[in-house]
Amino acid sequence: MKQRTLGLALLAALTLQVAILAGVFVNGFYPLWLGKEIRLETRPVDPRDLFRGNYARLGYDFSTLPTAGFRPGDVIYLPLEQDGQVWRGQTPAHEPPEQGIYLRGRVSGSPWGGASRVTFGIEALFAPKEKALQLERELRDGAVAVVKVAPNGRAALVKVETEAVDN
Repeated sequence: MKQRTLGLALLAALTLQVAILAGVFVNGFYPLWLGKEIRLETRPVDPRDLFRGNYARLGYDFSTLPTAGFRPGDVIYLPLEQDGQVWRGQTPAHEPPEQGIYLRGRVSGSPWGGASRVTFGIEALFAPKEKALQLERELRDGAVAVVKVAPNGRAALVKVETEAVDN
């Protein structure tokens, strides 16, 4: 009886671990599977990180917030409005909008600094070293990030287009 109980406990622990890993996998791909594809204007920030590898780090006009009303760690919701082929960020809020497409992000930065940064999970495109450096050079002339946004505001970066996009 003791061995059977131990075997059931081991099976339950293994099942729980597999369920957690499956949840992490599904959570990461959820925006790619169910999200609506949009385009956002972007600009380069930094091409390399010693610990994370080579990537093109992307910046967006709506990633910097004034400190009024937002503190580091706050979750914010940024409504988006279509402007030609690209979408632009509107006024961020603490609650999701009742309709329309929006991004869900988290405020980072110091509470006493001038402005806070917001991360939406679409700030880095990993690539081999040469491709990351080439992409960083191309981004200087402007680019568009192709992003999929899920109904809950979670976003995933699909690709970056370096050709000019007319509004």
